[in-house]
Amino acid sequence: MSANPDAALSVLAPVKMTGSTDKKVVFCIPIVGRPFDACIASLEASLPVIEAAGWSHGLVQILNCPYISAARANMLRAALDVKPTCVVFLDYDMEWRPEDMLKLLETEGDVVAGTYRPKIEPEEYMGTIETDAQHRPQVRASDGAIRGKLIPAGFLKITPHAVDQFMVAYPELCYGPQYHSSVDLFNHGVHERIWWGEDYSFARRYRDKCGEIWIIPDINLDHHTKDKVYRGNFHQFLLRQPGGSAAQ
Repeated sequence: MSANPDAALSVLAPVKMTGSTDKKVVFCIPIVGRPFDACIASLEASLPVIEAAGWSHGLVQILNCPYISAARANMLRAALDVKPTCVVFLDYDMEWRPEDMLKLLETEGDVVAGTYRPKIEPEEYMGTIETDAQHRPQVRASDGAIRGKLIPAGFLKITPHAVDQFMVAYPELCYGPQYHSSVDLFNHGVHERIWWGEDYSFARRYRDKCGEIWIIPDINLDHHTKDKVYRGNFHQFLLRQPGGSAAQ
């Protein structure tokens, strides 16, 4: 294993966009080995749906990079070079419905995510949400999105405006030449005596200095292993909890 993150990034190529519409998304997928067939099928099925809604699209992938924050940072830099409307980070073991990808793209907010199950039993969901004094989710009336605190990065939309805010707020995480800076958006490690992963580290920093995070609850996101699929829908899960009808 090389100690130089860039040595693992030689597969990164300039983003090629399909279509020429005003709304542009670049999908970023860090891959170990090969992506799950369900992920490939989900992305292929999503493209006609988002194209019909006026989105052009591109894809950037990094293979077998042992440094997840470096992989995400380099993919983000490549994605931003085509001046997209948003960047979507996807994990290679995720499965989703085409209509839920469109929902992710078109839900209001600079940082919007879908949450899904970790690969464990019993059923639970990654991340945490903001609640009111009665411990109910803080739901946006216009579309049912829930204000999030911490989020996973496997089904995550980020806008260039969010990246710009983050770079201004955390100049110590920017690197490279000033005329073409990159940012370690998912820098991770110890914070206040607790180890934080790359996705939760990003969420904590963004909420501390930049803005709000939104979670779309009513989408189907399935998390794959070689032998099992952890199927989930966060909205349905909340409805099954005590007092869950309040989350509708």
